[in-house]
Amino acid sequence: MLRSRIYHWNCSKFADFIRGEKKPYALEWNKWTEWRDQQKKKRPIRYWLAEKGLSKLQNFFSFPLDIYCEVKYYIRNRWIDKTHYFQTGLEPGHYYEFDHRLLHALFNELVIFVETEYASMAKHNSINKKKKNYKFKNGRCSEAGLDYLNWESKLKYGSDWGITRKDPQYGKLTPQAISAQKIRELYLWWIEIRPNRPEPMKAAGLNWDETKEENLFGGKVTRKELSEFKKLEKIEKSYDDEDTKMLLELIKIRKEIWT
Repeated sequence: MLRSRIYHWNCSKFADFIRGEKKPYALEWNKWTEWRDQQKKKRPIRYWLAEKGLSKLQNFFSFPLDIYCEVKYYIRNRWIDKTHYFQTGLEPGHYYEFDHRLLHALFNELVIFVETEYASMAKHNSINKKKKNYKFKNGRCSEAGLDYLNWESKLKYGSDWGITRKDPQYGKLTPQAISAQKIRELYLWWIEIRPNRPEPMKAAGLNWDETKEENLFGGKVTRKELSEFKKLEKIEKSYDDEDTKMLLELIKIRKEIWT
């Protein structure tokens, strides 16, 4: 059975006592294998008791709760949160082209993730040492999500990663921090920068009316109008290029967006 737990006994202070060494807070994926191999070699029995023994003990005592949680999560994911499909955030009742739906679906899901998953971690994680009272609305909070990303984006290699000061990586930003910076950039672009881009026709100085539309298709346009139309095309293309660039950036880091 897949067990979804926030607290694991083998990550506790008691586990550190049994192990004889503090477990790193975070490591790169390949570094965890190295750390486990080192622990098995140094203290094989204590390692088994801390990592395997405590996990088996937790599985035994938590079995009824695990069953309850699995049923609860299934019902919530299936009929309430409906996490098996994307939410576009678009207004219902209107037709939208595929490219428009795709863009909104992916970025709206990013917004939801930041304002729910990351926000929840900011509220309950150790980063909220001052016990900041975040205001959640419908289970979402932009401020909390950004606070978590701001904290994560400053993570540097240090003793928690099993790295000493002599290591050339010491003090440098971790891959997790670099990913957090990109996630924050994409999130802010979608909720602040993109919605405030000037309306293309207004930016081109084009006052649209039916007469101009008829003139355009009839080939009867003034030089000024022709210049405005060309400027409009250029602006719309730049917006489209920007959307494509940011969408590709989101796809590239999709595997980094998890909790």
